[in-house]
Order: sequence, then C-alpha cells, then structure tokens
Amino acid sequence: MLEINVLASGSKGNSILVSSGEKRILIDCGIPVRTLSKALKNLGLTFGDIKAVLLTHEHGDHIASCASLTQAYNIPMFANAITMSAVKRKTGLKGGYYFNETTPFTLCGMEIRPFRTSHDAVYPVGYSIMDGDSKFTYATDLGYFSTSVKDMAKGSDLILIESNHDVEMLLNGPYPKHLKERILSMRGHLSNESAAKAIRELLDEGTTRFILGHLSEHNNTYELARDTTLNLLLASGATLGKDYECYVATQQGLEGTIKAK
Repeated sequence: MLEINVLASGSKGNSILVSSGEKRILIDCGIPVRTLSKALKNLGLTFGDIKAVLLTHEHGDHIASCASLTQAYNIPMFANAITMSAVKRKTGLKGGYYFNETTPFTLCGMEIRPFRTSHDAVYPVGYSIMDGDSKFTYATDLGYFSTSVKDMAKGSDLILIESNHDVEMLLNGPYPKHLKERILSMRGHLSNESAAKAIRELLDEGTTRFILGHLSEHNNTYELARDTTLNLLLASGATLGKDYECYVATQQGLEGTIKAK
C-alpha cells in the first residue's frame, strides 16, 4: 500500500514522499537540502532512503535542490525530456532520466503515469502512482481542472489537489495586475472554489480521501482552503468523516503519514 508524507506544499516549495514498503521516491524537491534533510530525519529517514525524484515542471518551488541532491547524494531525477532540458538550463543539473511525456513507466516497483497539466511551464505534468494495492494522484499547478486530469485521477484512493488561492484575497491583495492575471488564467493556479468543485466531481467518481495543497502564502489561508471545500461538499450532501476525508497541507508539510487507502 502506498503511504504519503507531505514534506512541504506551498508557494515557497514543494516535496512529497511516496513510499511503497521500503521503496521511497519524492515528487519534486523544491525546498532547500537542509530543510528536506530535516523533514526526512523527522520520519527516521535519510537521503540514502530516497531512490529517485519525479519532477513536475521547472519552476523553482519544485526543483530548488535537484542539482544538489544528484551531485551530493547521487539521487536520480526523472522528468519528460522537455522539462528536463529546462531544469538543466536553470540549475546546472547533470544527468537525469527522461520519460516520454505521458507514457507510463515503472520506477521502484511502482507504476508511474504522468499526465499533462495546464500551467505556464514548458511541459508540466502531474502523476498517478500505483503499487498494485492502491493509487495516489498528485495534481497541482493546474490552471484548471481538465477532463484529462479528471480521467487520470479516476480510481485514485488518495488525491493531493491544488487549492492555491482565494479569489477575493488575490484580487484585493498587493500583487501587480499582470501577476493576478497569470494566477487566474487557464495556465495559472486552481482557486479554492475550483478545487472544491473538482473534489465534488472526484467524490462522485468514488475517491473519498483528499489532501488540499500548494496553498498561496499571500492569497490563501488554511481555514479558507479547508472551509471552502467542506462547505461545498456539505451543501451537496456529503459529510466529513462519513463520506470522505480531507486534509490540508501547508508550507510546513502535513503531520503524519497518510495511507492511500
């Protein structure tokens, strides 16, 4: 069974630990090496326990420590060829492994299914990961909840989905107009309301366990993200704890291990 530890999720950096027995990989490594090392140590782990890192796209909050992890600890990076080229230009990363855009592959005994997302990066992806017993889907930096993302997420036992911003906070906040427009665009980030509506659809498809992630530091709060989803689901007749489970990950991560099922 897959087990998930959110080490960091937010506008300052992202990294998710996915474990299948003793086999462990990361999705993204967008936090400093020292911070990542401390997070792993809190779980009784070291970098020697990490067999690979899956990169979603080339933005700094997802790749900050990739070159250091490869150089100092020989941890291989995996990304599609278009993203890997961009990562290498930005970080000086040497080596790395390529996969073909959205072609499934096997890594550490887990089946990895990349899927395209809508974000202002060269070829951003999310991942569905399966180990034969369970399925976990990671979907952030979405822009919008597309039919293709929904189709890839179907059948997941656990989904981490972006709930990036509260629209009113963003519109009334200090960001310049061009940045607000970028975030609100189809290649930006998913709002709390859009995330809640997506979760409603996924709940109808049978998924009952969700993690809200990638919250904006300036345009969201833990309470707004959580309450927007909980209130929409309550209005549609779904009860927290009975019909579904919902967690909220922050920049400091999420305490405890979440089992996929």
